[in-house]
Amino acid sequence: MNNKNGLTNRRLFAAGLLFALALGISSCSAVFRSSIQGRILDQEEWNDGNTEGISDARVFLYTNSHDRNSDYAAFAEWDESTLPDRAQVKYFQSTVTDTNGNYDFSGFVWETFNAKYGKTADRYEVFLLIYHPDYGLWKNPSPVYVVSDVTNQIDDIRIEDLYNEGRLSGKVLDWKNGKGLGGVTINFYVAKAWTYDGSNFENIVWPNRPTSSTSSSTNAGSEGNWSATVRFPMKPNRAAHSGSSRAPVRITFVRDNYRANVPDGDTGNYAGFSNTNIETDWDINKDGLDAEHRDYAEAYIQTELSYNTVEKEAELTPIEDITLQRWLFSTTVSGRVKNSSTPPVYLNGKEVVLAFNLSNDETYRAVSGPTDGHYDLGTITWKIDDITTDEDKQKSGEIGISIKVDNGDPSGGAHDKLLPDAPVTMDLTVTL
Repeated sequence: MNNKNGLTNRRLFAAGLLFALALGISSCSAVFRSSIQGRILDQEEWNDGNTEGISDARVFLYTNSHDRNSDYAAFAEWDESTLPDRAQVKYFQSTVTDTNGNYDFSGFVWETFNAKYGKTADRYEVFLLIYHPDYGLWKNPSPVYVVSDVTNQIDDIRIEDLYNEGRLSGKVLDWKNGKGLGGVTINFYVAKAWTYDGSNFENIVWPNRPTSSTSSSTNAGSEGNWSATVRFPMKPNRAAHSGSSRAPVRITFVRDNYRANVPDGDTGNYAGFSNTNIETDWDINKDGLDAEHRDYAEAYIQTELSYNTVEKEAELTPIEDITLQRWLFSTTVSGRVKNSSTPPVYLNGKEVVLAFNLSNDETYRAVSGPTDGHYDLGTITWKIDDITTDEDKQKSGEIGISIKVDNGDPSGGAHDKLLPDAPVTMDLTVTL
């Protein structure tokens, strides 16, 4: 009985050993490694004969199509939080393209049970996703195979921009003389999101920082002219556009001490200063003020950008001339206080007071000394509504002033007006 059982056990062991050997032979695997190089190009630039690559694009390498397609399906255009970099990473490696659009994966390894060329070499299909903020997320358009133990040069991959372009142009004029005004910063605020019913923009979400900027020309013969090509996103996505693509944009005109609107409460009658297309109700920086309440950098006009997707060209939108008015002026005033003797004696400890010839009580004060009678009133600042209703003086910035020394009128050296940006030195004579 025992011998019989022993024989049975030995037969079972032998059968198991043969099965294990057979299983081991059939499941023999090998590990291979490779390197991968490629380049990412802009499709439209490539169509125009330009093969400059796209820099700073993320390239994700996958070992199977299921994971790649799953990450691609999870991505929502314009939402970087849905990129493959989530808690459960499915890709094998990722890298970033260099300034020429090149990418490189080194040390890529895979295991296979049925190597293409036995244990010596193998060919393996890999899967890619490419992402750039300006282009969105793309799959590799054709199959990509790599061969072990060599550097595999992948065909260039071309992707399309998520942005179109529109052209804008106009001119900025100076209320002072009606001529072109250079050195004005023109800021473009392209909407972040919107809906379009074929004739009107709705549900617009505006950014609180400029999308791009340009400046009005300071060159002789073209002062005040400006033009710009402005990019805008294809909303809601790349596939939703045909014929003409449009986007709403707001434009501000900014130069220190200038404004495009007369604010609430200013009763000045400024002939010829009227920008009928200027809007003043936008509090861009969320400080509780807008252009109607003297936050002049927030006055804007609203228009649209347009790109002809059939002709593949940015369409030009001319903007009406915008007039800016200088409303804030300044200069500096300093000098010495002396008596009327010959030679003069310079006097210290004398209070010099400058006041505007107005009913308001705004004054600038300084005491001469401590030596040689010097005084410095510093920077004198005034507004256009501090000036009389004389239009010529409002345009030139001229303001009337009075000067007192120790509450008395100096007998010489005092000026009766100031002009902006013209430093004044007054040697004031007093009679003791």
